[in-house]
Parts: sequence; C-alpha cells; structure tokens
Amino acid sequence: MFSLCEGNVSYSSLPLFRKRWFATSLFLGELWLLLLLYYLPFGILSKFLARPLVPVLSLLLFWGCFLAVFFTGDVYALRKNSVYTIRLKFLFAALHFLVLILVTALAAGVVLAVPRYVPDGVKALFNRTAAWMTQLIDGSRVTLWLTVLAVSAGLVMSLFLALGKLSKRFWINRLCSAYVFFFRGTPLLMQLYFIYYGLPQITRLLTINNRFLAAFIAFSLNSAAYCAEIIRAAILSIDKGQFEASRALGLSYGQTMSLVIVPQSIRRLIPPVGNEFIMMLKDASLVSLIALTDITKVTRSISSSTASAMVYIPAMILYLIITAVFTFVFHKLENKYSIYV
Repeated sequence: MFSLCEGNVSYSSLPLFRKRWFATSLFLGELWLLLLLYYLPFGILSKFLARPLVPVLSLLLFWGCFLAVFFTGDVYALRKNSVYTIRLKFLFAALHFLVLILVTALAAGVVLAVPRYVPDGVKALFNRTAAWMTQLIDGSRVTLWLTVLAVSAGLVMSLFLALGKLSKRFWINRLCSAYVFFFRGTPLLMQLYFIYYGLPQITRLLTINNRFLAAFIAFSLNSAAYCAEIIRAAILSIDKGQFEASRALGLSYGQTMSLVIVPQSIRRLIPPVGNEFIMMLKDASLVSLIALTDITKVTRSISSSTASAMVYIPAMILYLIITAVFTFVFHKLENKYSIYV
C-alpha cells in the first residue's frame, strides 16, 4: 500500500473535497476486490475461448475506469492551497492523463469489437439508417423553417389581436375575439385543407400553388390565435398601478402600452411561447398530408418504398433531437429573462 499524502499531514487536516474523494476511492477499492473475483476468471479462461477479445477488454476497461475515478480526486487537488507538493501534483496529472488515454483506447476497442457480435438485423438497421438520414435531414429543414417562420409571424399578428381583445371599442373587440374563437375552435388540419384545397374552389384568384406557402399561412393564422391569448394573459398580469401611473405622467394609451406594459409582459411570455413553439414543431407533421416533404412525408415515402416500418425509429429520434435543442434554448432564455426565475 502507499499513501498519496505528505508524511506530516493527517487525515483531519485534508480539505473536505479531498476527504470525500478519499472515501469514494476507498469504497471503489473494496468493490474492486470483489469484482476482481468475477473478472479474473474471464481473463484466465480467455486463452481457451474461441472469442477472447471481449473478456480481456472488459477486464482492462474495468481497471481503467477504476483508476480514472481514483486519480480524478487527486487532479482536483491541484490548487494553490493544496496539501501536495509540486512533484506529486505533476505525478497525479500525468497518471490521470495516461488513465484517460487508456480508457479512451479501451472504449474504442470495445466499440470496434462489439459489431462482430451484433445480430444481423441490428446491423442492417444501422446501415439503412445511415442511408435514410440524408433524406430525413432534408425533410427536417422544411419542418424547421416552417415552424420558425409560422411562430414568428404568429407572434407579430397575435400582439395586435391581443390588444384588439383588450380594446374598449366593441367592433374591434368582437372581431378579434371571433378570430381567436374560430382558429382555436377548429382543427389545424381542416384549416390547412381549406386553405390549400378549399380556397381555389371559391375563386381561382385565391389559388395557392406553393405547398410551403399554404402551410405557412395556415400555421401562422393558427399560431396567432393561440399566442394572442398568451399575450393577453401576460398583459393582464401586469399590475393596474403601472397603467395608472403611466397615464398620470401624461402618457397616451399607445405610449403606455408600447413603453411600459408590453415590455414588462415580454418577460412573462417566454415559458408559454416556448411551449407553443414545441407544439407547433410537432404539428408541422400535418403538412405531409398536402405532400410537402417534411420529416413525416420523407419517412412515409421511405417506409412505402422499402416496405419497412423501421424508418420511423430514426425519424422519431430526429424529432427528439430537434425538440431537445429548442427546449434547451428556451430553458436558457427562461433562466436569463423570465420573471418567474
């Protein structure tokens, strides 16, 4: 056995973080003694096995992970007020670096060795996925552009709709309320069908030949109705004293809303608008029904041509990745700007 501490330093004088790592390393060392009885036979018998690579790599990988955890605690001790000398600090850093290289090399070996024992069906799925991803990524561009543009346009329209619903003028209030009621009360798919298929039957002047433009109009109108209620609720959440104080200072209604009320409401909009964006991102799959080549349309085409439903697995993973990225972005914005933090 050997000690990593100086000879004149006692355990009680160690920093708290060093004590925790010492206890963790001690526990893993005891655990290693037990697990060694399991891994060691595989290392010995590997010479007599037809496939000795996996047992040997598993044994070495376990050793590497154990040493990496053990020496990580010593690397954290590279501080100005550390109890270690410069010589020991250099030793700890060098050992930790070598262990990380060992773990990385062994992990790469495992990755290269595992495919030899993977079932043929799983291998075929990975090979097909690599060929499908190019088409799926092309479809994801349509989905992303449609969602971003529709929600952006919907936010601009929703501001006027929200202010219209708050207006004291009867006809403006009723007109904006009717718009919100209609687009929130009817399915988005029917709105999309009507704009693309129904408007040309009313008059040819309303024909929209571009599928992306038709989807953009339908999604923008629908998003505006939902965002209008979000903005209206955010405006009403501002204390009335803000409005009264602004009017007392001589500001007009327009100046009060644009300079005082709306800027404060924006901070309250981030969480619900982020939720609306994610919902619209998933609803964008409806555009496949008018033959717009988004992710869902590409997935259905591949599934029909290959007679395989396995393409839905990478498609769903791609949706999850896109959703996770935008969820992370809105979470960061919420932490930085939201009033609720």
